[in-house]
Amino acid sequence: MSKIWLEFFLGKIGSYLIDFFAKYYIWIVPFIFAYGIFMGLASYNLRRIEKKIDYEIINQTKYLLRRNPKANFMSVVENIVINWEDIIKLYSFFPYVANEFDLWVTNASPVEVRALVMGDENRIRLVLERKNIFFAGDRGSIRKNLYLDHTSKIFRNK
Repeated sequence: MSKIWLEFFLGKIGSYLIDFFAKYYIWIVPFIFAYGIFMGLASYNLRRIEKKIDYEIINQTKYLLRRNPKANFMSVVENIVINWEDIIKLYSFFPYVANEFDLWVTNASPVEVRALVMGDENRIRLVLERKNIFFAGDRGSIRKNLYLDHTSKIFRNK
């Protein structure tokens, strides 16, 4: 009876896949488990490197702002220098890195890590805002929730 339901809902191909997994699960599950551990280590490796890079950005920004308190964001970003090779050498314990939702890994080379870490152009600003470092032209307050602001405009009584 269950075979009829499987074929009805999954079709012939789905039924063959279920049969295949039922026969060979003893070989498939350890492979998937090892793949998960491998991807977890690569993701953790990237997080360690990102944490050190964030620390470097914050420390260099504080130093630059002590030297010139009137500096704007662009002048500070231009003067931040990150030594990618040394950070990767010191904080990478695994030869590969991966984002959380990637399906495969990349080598832990300075070019690849920089592309993964600095892929977002607002990353430096977000890292500094999390540590309450604002610049003269920036607003130092909490950002408005645009969703709630828009819904209040929709439901406003006239």
